[in-house]
Order: sequence, then C-alpha cells, then structure tokens
Amino acid sequence: MSQNKLLTGLLMGAAVGVIVSLFDRNTRNDVMNKSKKVGSSAQYYAQNRKELVSAVQQQTERVQNIYSRISEDASYVGEKVNELKDLTPQVKELAMETKDAFVDTKDAVIDSKDDVLSALKEDSPSGTSSLTEGSDSSSSGSGSSSGSNSGSATGSRTGSTSGTNTSKKV
Repeated sequence: MSQNKLLTGLLMGAAVGVIVSLFDRNTRNDVMNKSKKVGSSAQYYAQNRKELVSAVQQQTERVQNIYSRISEDASYVGEKVNELKDLTPQVKELAMETKDAFVDTKDAVIDSKDDVLSALKEDSPSGTSSLTEGSDSSSSGSGSSSGSNSGSATGSRTGSTSGTNTSKKV
C-alpha cells in the first residue's frame, strides 16, 4: 500500500511540475511545436509502416556495428594489456642487465685509471716530476711547474718543449 502512495505522489508531483513549467510562454510554445512534430511523425509512420520497420532495422544494425566495434576494441586493448603484463618482467630484467653493464663499465674505467696512474708512478720513481730534474736544489720541492724552463747562467733547459716561460735566476 505504501508503494502505491509513493508512485501516486511521484506522478502528482511530476504533473504539478509540468503545469508550473507551462506558465512560461517560451516553454509552452516549444512544447507545442515539438508535440506537433511528434504527432505528424507518428501519423506518417502509421501510414507508412514499412519505412518505420526499415528505419528501426537500420538503427538496430548501427547499434550492432557499434557494439561489435567496441567489443573488438575492448578485446584488442585486453590483449595489449596482457602483452604488457608479459613484457614488464622482461623489460625490468633488461633494465637491470643494462644497469649492471654500466656499473661494470664504470668499474673497468676506474681500474684502467688506477693502472695508468700506477704506470706513470713507476716511470718516474722520484716524488718530483721530470720537469724539475737537472735544476738546482733551491728550485726542487717547489711543487709544480709548467712550460719550459730556461736555465740560469749555464743555459741548460729542462722540462717540456712547449711554452716559453723563463725561470728565475738563482
């Protein structure tokens, strides 16, 4: 019994809403025009039932085509998702292998650097560079020097041949 009152109340409320909406002239004119169009269409299809059946069949075919396309697209997307799930561990493994290869390469470069430095130290066993060899004892231990050194009064040269720096006379 309560469901019956609910339905009755909903219908009465809808009817009151329609009546209140029709107080507006524009709404009333729009409803009248659309009602006339619906009435004339209903009258036309009542007289031409074959066209109505044909139009319904065309709409049904369109809906079926859309449904089949959506189904195909959904299955395609599902397949791609499954492929992606399968590829994800492989991609992760490949990334880890690449990382390991870079780490190994880095370690090899560091080892090569250490080997080169130790080879350079073996070639010049003294703590000073070859640029300071043959110079006086006062200039040794100065740390670093660059360029070529012109000797003092004797005119001896030591160091590399590039540059034109002259050393102080001692």
